[in-house]
Amino acid sequence: MWKKFNQLVHWWDKPVSEEMREFRQKIVIKDFEFDLMPAKHSDLEDIMALEKAAYNDIVLWPMSAFAEELRRTRDRLYVIVRQPETGSMVALIGAAFRPGIHEVHITNIMVTPHWQSRGVGTFLVMYMMTIAQQINFHRISLEVRVSNKRAQELYERLGFQIVRRKAHYYGEDGGDAFDMAQILGNQIDNELLI
Repeated sequence: MWKKFNQLVHWWDKPVSEEMREFRQKIVIKDFEFDLMPAKHSDLEDIMALEKAAYNDIVLWPMSAFAEELRRTRDRLYVIVRQPETGSMVALIGAAFRPGIHEVHITNIMVTPHWQSRGVGTFLVMYMMTIAQQINFHRISLEVRVSNKRAQELYERLGFQIVRRKAHYYGEDGGDAFDMAQILGNQIDNELLI
């Protein structure tokens, strides 16, 4: 009983384990091989370059915001994808783990334009969904710009539903966002990557 209590306290205090923060693995997405690993402070310059490329030279999050997120190792996880030959950063996904409500909230996802619509974003969202299920979190959520129909279609294919509209959510232009979420079950459809 005491052992289970200690495990629960540890999980509550630190839902993102050391294993989740210290790995490097090869992945294959639609016949292309990539390296998948947690983001580190040494990746900040590349993260900023990825953000500029993904959002047409618009900086949505300053470097200080990403640096703060990477410092929060207890309840945040940022994962990057790199090309093995060049080492260039292809994509990033970040998530906040909320143990009180058993939710993983995707804080950021971006893919360099060259690799958009090639399954990388789908893979990363499914990767976070898998992590959420492995640590027994029951819900995954994110915000998406109301005008971003392509991203909404991706999230809907993965089982997300619109929960509500957040007026003036995006500070840079006052754009609205949809809050989208999914209750996680036992199965994730791997055929979406094909």
